[in-house]
Amino acid sequence: MKVKLFFTLLVAGVLGASAQGYQDGVDNYNAGRLDVAKTILGNTINGLSSTNKAEAYFYLGNIDFSEGNVAQAKANYEKGEAADATYPYNLVGLGKVELLNGNKSQAEADFKRAQEINKKDTKVMVAIARAYYEVNPVTYAKEIDKQMNKALKDSKNTESAVFLLQGDMKAKENPGDAAALYELAIESDKGKNIVNREAYVKYANTYFKVAPSFAIDKLKELNKLEPNSALAQRELAEKYYDNDQFGSACQQYGIYMQNPNHFQSDEQRYAGLLFSAKEYDKSLELAEKVLAKDPKNYFMYRLIMMNKEAVGDYPATVEWGEKLFSHADAKLTPTDYILYGNALSNEGNVAKAVEVYEKAIELNPDKPELLVDLSAIYEKNGQNEEAVATMKRYLDGGNGKVNDFVKMAQRYDGLARSLEADTPERAAAAAEGVKYIDMAVAKAPNTPIVYAIKAQILLTGANNVPNADVVATYEKMLDLLNADPANREKSKSLYIAGDYFCGIYYMDHDKEKAKQYLTDYTVLRPGDEKVEFILETLNK
Repeated sequence: MKVKLFFTLLVAGVLGASAQGYQDGVDNYNAGRLDVAKTILGNTINGLSSTNKAEAYFYLGNIDFSEGNVAQAKANYEKGEAADATYPYNLVGLGKVELLNGNKSQAEADFKRAQEINKKDTKVMVAIARAYYEVNPVTYAKEIDKQMNKALKDSKNTESAVFLLQGDMKAKENPGDAAALYELAIESDKGKNIVNREAYVKYANTYFKVAPSFAIDKLKELNKLEPNSALAQRELAEKYYDNDQFGSACQQYGIYMQNPNHFQSDEQRYAGLLFSAKEYDKSLELAEKVLAKDPKNYFMYRLIMMNKEAVGDYPATVEWGEKLFSHADAKLTPTDYILYGNALSNEGNVAKAVEVYEKAIELNPDKPELLVDLSAIYEKNGQNEEAVATMKRYLDGGNGKVNDFVKMAQRYDGLARSLEADTPERAAAAAEGVKYIDMAVAKAPNTPIVYAIKAQILLTGANNVPNADVVATYEKMLDLLNADPANREKSKSLYIAGDYFCGIYYMDHDKEKAKQYLTDYTVLRPGDEKVEFILETLNK
């Protein structure tokens, strides 16, 4: 399974906020993580006395507006205004709703009321420009420019909100220009001793598409400036992850996990990264922690099953596989079937393992390699006919590499050896084995081991009595091995088999060759009384 897909299958659809303050919701909104922001703001708006309700309702209204839920957005802006009439942004929100509904005069009245709260507030000017932009950037281009130009003039070109909006306006078509504007926002606020988290994150998100290292470096800078920021910690961890730097992502998530302002989905991803790093005990501990809070979390059932399988604890793998497969909401993957099926096989429950694999094959017709695994399960259980038939399904579908043809040939050899000697059935099975090993030979004609396997299958078909085909095959193997004198020791077992069977065959066909082969055999395997007796007989 691809790594990214693997992690998606561990965290999909789960947020479960921890102990965030509402400001984390604002930060995540500005970072573009609307689902996270909505969860935090919803959890904290009535639960924490420190929450600025007017601000929280404003951002909840913005989220609803972006999701097309205009009526709910208006309701939230109205609640925000009721909470604090001196907070101007809910009036901007109400004006945005009126603008969308075609009531421009009412929208302008709301915008005017917002500006009258503090006529010198350049951020409110930009918020009004953004409202026009979100409703229709073409229709209201003049209004947008008017508000931004006034904000720049009144701030003496230092209002970072202008640069942020300009960056947002260019982000899709020209990410390079957008990143430069976000950089300008960062530098502008640095002069005021302000860390503009939104600008840092937007810079990283924009530049990541073209220069990931620049984006990561900028987030490292943010983490140095605000080492306790959950947003800064999480964004850096995410960028490492998105850049396939899973080791760094794992380390950064470990730092982020120490921050109380994290999510259950983050714990799940971290648990998955720990598994990927082969930190099985730590991964298991964190998965169990998540389950303690969320006992029906099937993503963690999956992860525990994977951890148990990785350490060879097959009874536990079966246990958690059963929990995963019996979960009504679980979206099962081919890997789930494979791990569960293998564990069942290792525990001796072959019938159930076969059932699991057959279901996996049914659900994933584009993954014919599952047939190879199923064939191996049959073979392990001594069901040679089923093993051969399953492998045949795989190869007859136009699949297969050298090793697959070898496995198929060996399965037929196993089937042939299980049948009674001197029967047509045994000969037929061996002949099928030769057919498939010849396919392997065609793909790897200079590989000695495939000739050794072919010779063994030919021997099975000949009831272990070497014939001309067996000897020709062994001699081809020996010729290839002899190309490197070191093979005499490295491939000792192959030489022993070849020398022995060639020597036995040539006893009745060429005594000198027989003596040479059997003499070579005794050098590698001294003390074989039977062969030594044959040599004495041949030398008389």
